[in-house]
Amino acid sequence: MNKKWMKPVAFLVMAGVVGVAGLNFAGTKAAHADAEKGKLFTAAADLKLSENTYVIDVKSADVNGDQVEDQVFLVGQKEKADDIFASNMNIVVQDGKSKAYSATNITELSGYEGELTLADFTGDHVADVFVKAATGGSGGIYNHVVATFAHNKPTVIFGEKENEGIRYEGKFVDGFKVEGKSSQLGKPLSIDVSANQDVYVAAKLYDKDGKLQADGEDVTVYSYPFGSLMPIDMDGNGTYELAGEQRIVGMNNADTVSRINSVWGYQGEGKWNPWEIEYSTFLVKHSGEAINTMVDK
Repeated sequence: MNKKWMKPVAFLVMAGVVGVAGLNFAGTKAAHADAEKGKLFTAAADLKLSENTYVIDVKSADVNGDQVEDQVFLVGQKEKADDIFASNMNIVVQDGKSKAYSATNITELSGYEGELTLADFTGDHVADVFVKAATGGSGGIYNHVVATFAHNKPTVIFGEKENEGIRYEGKFVDGFKVEGKSSQLGKPLSIDVSANQDVYVAAKLYDKDGKLQADGEDVTVYSYPFGSLMPIDMDGNGTYELAGEQRIVGMNNADTVSRINSVWGYQGEGKWNPWEIEYSTFLVKHSGEAINTMVDK
């Protein structure tokens, strides 16, 4: 029962946390999207970017705080214009007043169907830049970045580390249970996995009485980074938080033992604190073809 990262794309839809489909982000709009999106980025040479740098998404809002609308570009390298995957993605802003460009120092950001959202996360009443892009793996993981451009100083305040969300580590124990902990929670977290006991018995993880039959890596359980993360204004004050969902996985990539939903607020100095954390326990669970293929019949 080796843990495997498989390649088919699987997109997760967030459940249990308030959705934000259709939110109207005040002061933001598409910026010449028809003319720019999907085209080569004309300022690539000036910024010393690769010549095959394309515009993945573009929107406009005041992001530097001078009350003049700026253009915000998500750019990335693609082999062909119609590719949905881009590597070396970056956020570039053209100052609406001076027309000068500034860019973040993001490294190794890649993904499918990258998308921009402009909203104020810091509480300074100036729009910040939120990026999401699917990794394309079967884990359903998305890359997310939040950057600020206040006073034309690009700063990434949410990156790879923050995208790990609630970091949970545990293991299967006797009685069809998982025992583990997270540094953010500060207390043990036990998960009942008896809804999946038929699969676990067939896979020889447990015997029929719930006695653990495996050891080592085969009993480890851990959380994935965010499969969904969305801006949401929890208290209606115009400053947005981030609401996300993660999976806790067990004997293989397809074995979801729980989901963690959390809401995060920006606290300044690059720090995000969880406002709310909740996790799920399955009462009924369909085994799923992906897990059955891992079970010796």
